[in-house]
Amino acid sequence: MLRIDVVAMPLAITRVASIMAQRQFDVVTMDVAAPVDGLRRITVEVDTADEIRLGRLVKFLNRSPDVVKVAHLADEQSHTRREVSPRSPFPRAGSPMP
Repeated sequence: MLRIDVVAMPLAITRVASIMAQRQFDVVTMDVAAPVDGLRRITVEVDTADEIRLGRLVKFLNRSPDVVKVAHLADEQSHTRREVSPRSPFPRAGSPMP
């Protein structure tokens, strides 16, 4: 899980997302907070267990002029919505809706 602080400017979030897409990371969740003091906080969960690839992603993100700070959160520090919000299963194809 990554916590990324970016400048609250148009297209900053898009640039961060494009960096992850260009490096073929599968984004599981992406939460964007409202701007505070000219910064937005983006919390991203990517689907990878490869710490080397994740470290390279942090380096690429730090090179972006929109990014102020990138923090790699450990599992116990991260907050995932899956623990908070209820899950509802997707209906199977061909099954009637309740």
